[in-house]
Amino acid sequence: MAKERIIITVTNNLVSDNRVAKLAAYFELKGFEVLLVGRKWPGGKIPTGRAGRVIRFNLLFNKGPLFYLSINIRILLFLLINKVNWIVSVDLDTLPACIIAGKIKRVPVVMDSHEYFPEIPELQHRPFVKKTWLWLEGKFIRHIHAGITVSPGLVEIYKDKYNLNFHLVRNVPLKKKVVQEINIKVTNPVVYYQGALNLGRGLESSIRAMEFLPGYRFVIVGDGDISNELRALSTELNLNDRITFVGKVPFEALQSYIRNADVGLCLLENIGLNYYHSLPNRIFDYPMAGLPILATSFPDISQIVTEYETGLLIKDLEPKYVADAIKEACENIELRKRWSVTLPKAVECLNWTSESLVLDKIFWKEELISS
Repeated sequence: MAKERIIITVTNNLVSDNRVAKLAAYFELKGFEVLLVGRKWPGGKIPTGRAGRVIRFNLLFNKGPLFYLSINIRILLFLLINKVNWIVSVDLDTLPACIIAGKIKRVPVVMDSHEYFPEIPELQHRPFVKKTWLWLEGKFIRHIHAGITVSPGLVEIYKDKYNLNFHLVRNVPLKKKVVQEINIKVTNPVVYYQGALNLGRGLESSIRAMEFLPGYRFVIVGDGDISNELRALSTELNLNDRITFVGKVPFEALQSYIRNADVGLCLLENIGLNYYHSLPNRIFDYPMAGLPILATSFPDISQIVTEYETGLLIKDLEPKYVADAIKEACENIELRKRWSVTLPKAVECLNWTSESLVLDKIFWKEELISS
């Protein structure tokens, strides 16, 4: 008997999308044939051993409206000419193609919302573009079979705006047999950030904070829209000897950088509901690596950091204040002793093994979006 096929669609190149890789592994374990559809730009090789078969398109356009139009057309055509039993649309930017294909082929579409797309920082000063995405959301989101998303705040947004019951599936890491222990007595402090280098992530303030932290090093893993600006700032402040820009790497390679760090940063600015209700994967990844978190005190982030005692929360991103908080996290031995107990407990509770059980309700118990 042929396996049912599930196709997962994204607009990225799939190299560093840990959540999609975990979804693919979950579906494969459940007996699906899994296809992952994305794009090749900006390049990068996908490591062997991941679940699913990958299809990546070359596109003539890689940003702007023509990019979104062209990738949706490519995804739509791919879905129409290939066998598919379930479609998973990752975020709003692939949803139009998925809904149209789902209607034509009469197959269910599940939306996995990693963020609230109309409220991303890049759209806050572009009212026409933001209006366009809001229109597209209203047009297509009501036709999904079910939805999952990454934070309680986003669950509430979809409920309030569209009366849709999205399921909470947080972007927690895979459960590991051995969790890295925290380094209690720090001698050569290393500050760490992993993720996109985009607007609103507190990276400029974090770099400027290094001026107040002699002897500290800062490792930044990722790439994004403001990479060049951040590198230029590091040069301007004469900090290149203490700040390392690693660039984007596959998530399997993160361990080689994070294991030498002492505190992990997750500092977001309040520039839209997307960040305000964000619950980034690094909030869960850092404790797995024995890192306390220094995070912005937004509601969903605060709930995790406070309940599981995984780090410090701050409200002010002024560089001196950030520096003082980093110093407290690295040099307060009593705090670090406490975290040596609380971080492993958090990891025991917050892992993909338990979190992915929510997916069973959608794909086997038929818990519909309107239930």
